[in-house]
Amino acid sequence: DPSLPEERIRFMLEDSGAQVLLTQGHLQERVSFEGKRVILDAEESYGEDGTNLEPVAGPHNVAYVIYTSGTTGKPKGVMVEHHSVINRLMWMQKAYPIASSDTILQKTAITFDVSVWELF
Repeated sequence: DPSLPEERIRFMLEDSGAQVLLTQGHLQERVSFEGKRVILDAEESYGEDGTNLEPVAGPHNVAYVIYTSGTTGKPKGVMVEHHSVINRLMWMQKAYPIASSDTILQKTAITFDVSVWELF
């Protein structure tokens, strides 16, 4: 997220122990990072085998980590498992059914947990 301050990005990278940073070319120098960088808008990032990978994650594996300050004001990573994401998506589909002909507005910042449903 280009609007995040550099020190917050650096904190999240260090705190999470990230080994790979996915970024865009124009943002790659925005924060120092010792791990591997994958530049998403660089052609050379897509030169590998394009076949589907074998599944390696199950329902109780971590799907993503989202940082939140909650009520403490201190950012912390929250690990969300695959089954929790599916549970949320299924509930939302039941409560607010959408079809392939519908259009969804992405109105929530991707740094907020509510955005997960909007992204999927």
